[in-house]
Amino acid sequence: GVQIHPNFSSNKCLDVRGNTLANGTPVQIYDCNGTGAQKWAISRGQTHVRLAGTNFCLDAGSRPGNGVGMKIWTCFDNLPAQEWYYTGDNRIALFNKGLCLDLTDGSLTNSRQTQTWKCTDFNTNQIW
Repeated sequence: GVQIHPNFSSNKCLDVRGNTLANGTPVQIYDCNGTGAQKWAISRGQTHVRLAGTNFCLDAGSRPGNGVGMKIWTCFDNLPAQEWYYTGDNRIALFNKGLCLDLTDGSLTNSRQTQTWKCTDFNTNQIW
């Protein structure tokens, strides 16, 4: 798996809170620590964002929108909440929804849950 860093902050990582492998566990920002909670399987283009070595995926929920907190959920094929697109300019966008994985308020504070927000150009909260 690979670490996913917010806006080139190489010491901060996308992290599954408490490394708790359960449906609904928040996905947050945390100091990079090399644990499995921070290792992801992701590819360019249309992709699941899967916690490496598990069957849990980054999930935007059944009613995605601005300010909706990110979580993990059991991976399913063709589930819109888990269909992402990793763009050439390093945004992780919810496929065909106009929403991007977003660093909430641009905050790098440990344990801050990530969210989706409308994809906007040059928004550094949406670069990963």
